[in-house]
Amino acid sequence: MRFEVVEVSPTVNKLVMVGRLDSATVGGVEAPFTAAVAAEGKSAILDMRQLEFLSSLGIRLLLSSARVVTRRGGKVVLFGAQPMVAEVLTAMALDAVLPHVATEPEAMAKIAA
Repeated sequence: MRFEVVEVSPTVNKLVMVGRLDSATVGGVEAPFTAAVAAEGKSAILDMRQLEFLSSLGIRLLLSSARVVTRRGGKVVLFGAQPMVAEVLTAMALDAVLPHVATEPEAMAKIAA
């Protein structure tokens, strides 16, 4: 998996995730991904439109990153998950910790709420 960080506002970063977030890729992106999501004083929206697969290790990475952001007073919202990835998120009942919505404007609205 690879990701790109885009500053969408002074308080929100967007991470565009591409590829697969699984046991083969988590180790290589864990530290830089967590640092990007948990940027000091910022919330994050995670663009999952190009994420093809999400494993349990990928979910663990998302959860641990979100916990760091929450402790710093920010929020993390996922958006645009492909059907298979959305199904995994729904099945794991993660919406309270990692809310996921369909579009970027919805994600920004959730961050602002």
